[in-house]
Amino acid sequence: MHILLLIVYGILASIAIWKLPVLRKSGIRPGWLWLLFAGHVLTGWVHNWIAWRYFPDHGDIWNYFSLSFLYRHRLTSEFNLFLSDNSTWTYVTHNGIIFIQMLLDLLSADDMYINTLLFAIPVFLGNVALFRVFRRRFPEDTLAATSVFWLPSVLFWTACIYREGMLYMLLGFLFYHLDHLFTRPGRRPLFNAIILFFLIAYFRIAVAVTLIPAVLIWYWIEHPLPRRMTIAGMIILFLLTLSIPGLRTPLLRTVTTEQASFQVLQGHSRLYLPALDGTLTSVWRAFPTALRNGFFEPLPGSGGQPVYLAFSIELVLIWLIVLFAAGRSLAAKPATPTSAPRPGFSAACLLFALAGMLTIGFFVPFVGTIVRYRSIYLPFLVAPALHALRHLPVIRRLNRSPDNRL
Repeated sequence: MHILLLIVYGILASIAIWKLPVLRKSGIRPGWLWLLFAGHVLTGWVHNWIAWRYFPDHGDIWNYFSLSFLYRHRLTSEFNLFLSDNSTWTYVTHNGIIFIQMLLDLLSADDMYINTLLFAIPVFLGNVALFRVFRRRFPEDTLAATSVFWLPSVLFWTACIYREGMLYMLLGFLFYHLDHLFTRPGRRPLFNAIILFFLIAYFRIAVAVTLIPAVLIWYWIEHPLPRRMTIAGMIILFLLTLSIPGLRTPLLRTVTTEQASFQVLQGHSRLYLPALDGTLTSVWRAFPTALRNGFFEPLPGSGGQPVYLAFSIELVLIWLIVLFAAGRSLAAKPATPTSAPRPGFSAACLLFALAGMLTIGFFVPFVGTIVRYRSIYLPFLVAPALHALRHLPVIRRLNRSPDNRL
């Protein structure tokens, strides 16, 4: 039964790759799209197997799958217990992936691997939507655009049924509609962008918060307001937030509570992270550690598991690319205003990635969770850096190969 369902859904997904407009207009040949999708699904299945064999208690992914049966039973037979499981907004948001598993169970006859295939379809559509934005915003730079597909940690953590897959999909669609909104304003892309933003906030509020300054800086650079007024307004808003207790205290309390929810957990890859106590002093005290953890962990040899070495090597390579691109950009002669395109999108990507990674550093004291949470930010960090290096001979050669093939 499950094998037959797997074949049927695989055929339907393959037909969709050839027929769906969002995929047909991507600029990628259908055969390569199918290979990218097949790689996405296979990675999800490998992740399921690795989690079952090597993660403590089979990891969160299998726990969500098991809980979907319990929640379905309570929904149909013990509704009072189902309501108690979702009695607060915190419970409702934390149970989001379980609700998705419950829906997928109905379509798959309770098979985790079919669930992974079905989950991959909308996530892959979001990946392609983000690719289309990167392709338009980083023209003649296929290497930067395809970073949405080939970064190992991104693929590993978004191909399985985790929040990261949902967030990556929603980010792809959000940036797609924001790109339309900022170039051809209209009610429909605005409405879609608002709905997508609130869905992102539902799955992880910290990601939504870091999106706000990134989107504002993107719009401001491409649609500049009077510069003095804008800068003065931003400085005043920042100072008011820090100086007025009514604004500062709730913000600090929220950050402290979020960190405390991680500090009480147990794990084998725990890192040192100073505890926040709701004061600005504790934030400054934790800042260097948060910067190191969010940006650079796992360092080679940290984390206690061999698998973290692969993520460490990936991160080292990404930072080498970013630092080299930053050095070349600082050393380059400034372009004339008429010849230089406005770097609003690149600035938004970098601000979103750096703010998100720093936020993770403040909240999370575990290597494995840091790697997973950070994965969705990496394309927004590496793609602008690769685009800044696009004139280098080696990058030109790397761009020529996917251009000819894809």
